[in-house]
Amino acid sequence: MLHKFAPDLSHDAIYAQGNELATVMAHDKDEEGNRIYTHSKDKTIHVADLANPVLVTDRHKINNITDYITRETVHTLFDSPFITIDYDDVQMDFEKFKYPGVWSPSIDTLFFCRALKNGNFKDYSSMIEVGSGPWFIAKYIGEKNPNLEKIVLNDINKNAEIYFHDHYTDPRFSFHLWDAKQYMEAQKFDIIACNPPYIPRPRSIDDNPYEWLSLPIYLIQNIDKILSDNGKLFLNLSSLSFPIMDAFLENPDIIVKKLDSIEVPLKVFNVLNNPEWMDYLIKEKWLKKELHDGHEYRQTLNIYEIQKKIIKTQ
Repeated sequence: MLHKFAPDLSHDAIYAQGNELATVMAHDKDEEGNRIYTHSKDKTIHVADLANPVLVTDRHKINNITDYITRETVHTLFDSPFITIDYDDVQMDFEKFKYPGVWSPSIDTLFFCRALKNGNFKDYSSMIEVGSGPWFIAKYIGEKNPNLEKIVLNDINKNAEIYFHDHYTDPRFSFHLWDAKQYMEAQKFDIIACNPPYIPRPRSIDDNPYEWLSLPIYLIQNIDKILSDNGKLFLNLSSLSFPIMDAFLENPDIIVKKLDSIEVPLKVFNVLNNPEWMDYLIKEKWLKKELHDGHEYRQTLNIYEIQKKIIKTQ
């Protein structure tokens, strides 16, 4: 299945691709009537458009497709183990379940790219994506900015490194496994991008990827050691984290600019199915239960551009 997202995220165009044309779309015979089982991956058939996507997999929107055949076809395509994400002509292929703990790009990934779409990075030469997973953000920035000479991906999940080596073709890219702190402190970067886990949890532990606020806190507190003087740190932070993160964003030594925001459903099942975690978010972080458009809980995601405040001496 191919998702082709509009650059402004106004719609998600869904296509059958490759062998799905034979198995799902009835293109299973050639002109002579011979059976066809395979098609090249670049062959596609448009199936449906979902307006204003707030999730990559939004069952509510799919269930509201009025035409029965189209609706069931879309459901079947979503069951495919193979997915291609296309945003602003940058594509990434992903095979579900092949790389445990590594997820295909989600709506917050694409939202992050939208916020940086018009960024001016022509004077920058180095970048690191911290907590990169399948590194779509770095891939997007790298393809749009050929002037970048060094692009580092970082993650603590060995499967993310395996995914990288299975898919990268650009020699500017490299992968650093495990904690990036010492690695970054030994060399400053012009661009640091981080789409971190942003949902706070009581008694948080850092190896749970859904509750990891220690990473954005570290990046802000150590910005002088890891970011070049004219460089930029980009962070995605949830409204649920503000009671904790506000104090760090108010640091007088940094310049903070909010680039973009989007409201999305809270669809992290390890959160939704954890009564203690949900109780904490509702009581302490102002998460509200309000059903509309098929979803009960929401958060607002915000992309921040953070720079060091440089004091010029006479």
